[in-house]
Amino acid sequence: MLKDFRTFVAESAVPLDRVDGGLFGDARIVAVGESSHWVGEYYAVRQRLTRVLVEQCGFEVVAMESGFSEGLAVDEWVRGGAGDLDELVERGFTYRMGLLPEMRTQLEWMRAANNLRFLGLDVSGSATSNLPALEHVRARLEDAELPVMDELLGLTRRYASEHGLLAYMAYGKMEQGERDRATALLIDLLTRLEIRRADATTRHELRLAVLLDQLLRGNHAARDLGMAETALTRTDKKTVIGAANSHLQRVPMQLPGLSVPTLGHHLRDERFLSIAVTALKGWTPTRRRDPDAPGGVAVVNAELPEPRADSVEAAFAGGDVAQLVDLRPARGKLSGPACVRVMDSFQDVDVLTAYDMIVCVPELSPSEWVDADR
Repeated sequence: MLKDFRTFVAESAVPLDRVDGGLFGDARIVAVGESSHWVGEYYAVRQRLTRVLVEQCGFEVVAMESGFSEGLAVDEWVRGGAGDLDELVERGFTYRMGLLPEMRTQLEWMRAANNLRFLGLDVSGSATSNLPALEHVRARLEDAELPVMDELLGLTRRYASEHGLLAYMAYGKMEQGERDRATALLIDLLTRLEIRRADATTRHELRLAVLLDQLLRGNHAARDLGMAETALTRTDKKTVIGAANSHLQRVPMQLPGLSVPTLGHHLRDERFLSIAVTALKGWTPTRRRDPDAPGGVAVVNAELPEPRADSVEAAFAGGDVAQLVDLRPARGKLSGPACVRVMDSFQDVDVLTAYDMIVCVPELSPSEWVDADR
């Protein structure tokens, strides 16, 4: 029988730079999380584990919580195609995920490796606009399908915005008949493409557009389903995924009055490993209501609060290097933590059930992305 969880962590923790490929066994999808986006230290953790998985375990696809349509250009560049990296990190990622220097470093490493693929998992337009996907698809349509697409584009432009709050407010102000019409047009187009067996990329772009439309209509589970479906388009190759911890947990996310199946929950039977990444202290990007900010929400640096007594972070004693703990041996043998960090707060979840491993970083620096007010 294992000792208490703190003792288990003290006896099991391995410095991140000593992790080797044997830890991952026969996994074919390994997901590496983060408690907040735009954190350089988390990108470095993901890059370290990605190198191990590629060089020691034969992984060939690097996937991210970023738009599928936007990521097609990133994949082409990684495979040696033309393009400007400055423009690519700006336009090839949603949620501005490409702007950190660590992302550029990873892309340059992937291109130099000359045997890797990039895969954006997510719906387009930072989950606020189907325009990137629809404009891609339009270029591949037959003449008879163009009027349907053009009507759909017109309706989409009524709400599309870079900022989520503005997009959802504009969508909510549309007449119900207009929203229903957009939904019907998407289903019409997707059915046409499936009947004539259009190429798989085009059909998947439109499938994700259907799911974003469902998200706009209030189906909160649609986005994670789409990311899981995208991940499973590459079942021929081993894939490492980078996304927020909450998307990667193996159990549904509990929201007030709602249980949302996550990306990790959908993939849990696919030789899947989920690695949460968190930190003991430092600063994290988070969101605050701000009437003067675009969309009414500002991204700011906030100091991490002390770990909750029942958090997984509280089990780590400190130190000056990132540490990894394999949680699987503790399942069913002791009571585990009841929460994990999410931005500058905590998410209640049975950590031992939700994740296979955890990486704890000793300290986070203030995000330059936030300092630059991007």
